[in-house]
Amino acid sequence: MQSDSFSQRSTIRSIANVLASTDLPGLSGSQIDELLLDIGAPPRVAGSKREGLFGALTEGMSAAQAGQLTREFITTAMSPARHTTDRQRWNDLRRLLNKVLATEGWHIDDAGELTQLAEAARTFDDIERLTSSLVEELQRRGTHERLMEYCSQELIAESLFHAISEAAKSIPDRIRILTSLTDDGQELFDAALGTNNSAPKLVINSFSTESEKSEHKGFKNLLIGIHGHYRNPRAHKTRLGSEEGKHDFLDAFSLFSYVHRRLDSAQQYQSFM
Repeated sequence: MQSDSFSQRSTIRSIANVLASTDLPGLSGSQIDELLLDIGAPPRVAGSKREGLFGALTEGMSAAQAGQLTREFITTAMSPARHTTDRQRWNDLRRLLNKVLATEGWHIDDAGELTQLAEAARTFDDIERLTSSLVEELQRRGTHERLMEYCSQELIAESLFHAISEAAKSIPDRIRILTSLTDDGQELFDAALGTNNSAPKLVINSFSTESEKSEHKGFKNLLIGIHGHYRNPRAHKTRLGSEEGKHDFLDAFSLFSYVHRRLDSAQQYQSFM
């Protein structure tokens, strides 16, 4: 990492404001003093915790030195080994720090290390998008990019109810795009993937053996189940009184991602054309 990433005093002050906040998850004065000692930095200057930390990282330093010292302080402070008894505090510190670091194109990863983002945040929406814990977790799980695009605003706002609603819609929309059909629900899946009496327009495999045909039929039934379980109930309910558990939410997105990955390799059924 380049130390000049944190050479601006305004950035260092914002970092100090998070780490030395008087409220949780801010570090205590004794914790800050210990960290400064560990990295060989000057002691805190007189004043509040925030001013004291900011002064220790900047006073008498060149811009490059201040940036390097700030980097060392962050990585030392955010070492998971220092937070084994209070993981939630570490998570909260990381979330708040990442909002600041995103403007420089950096973030703290799961190991407490500073890693570079693909881009630096330029707007408030960029900051929310790049630091959303939900988006980060979905990306870590390899969630299909179509899902991320389809409900990006809902994910940024961490609205689980609306995100699942939008994600469930992405599947029939994808099939309509692939087949040029205009139906919805089971009528769409019957027309696109076939029935006992009609050949499919779209297949997820070569559709030549009984095993492949059985897999294809099971996939169609899966889509019908997703539509009935995730899409329809939410179309007739409001968010109020509807709780989405995070584990169930993540499992649902894994299922939707699987569907989109199978559709990535789906092809028109040649004998039907």
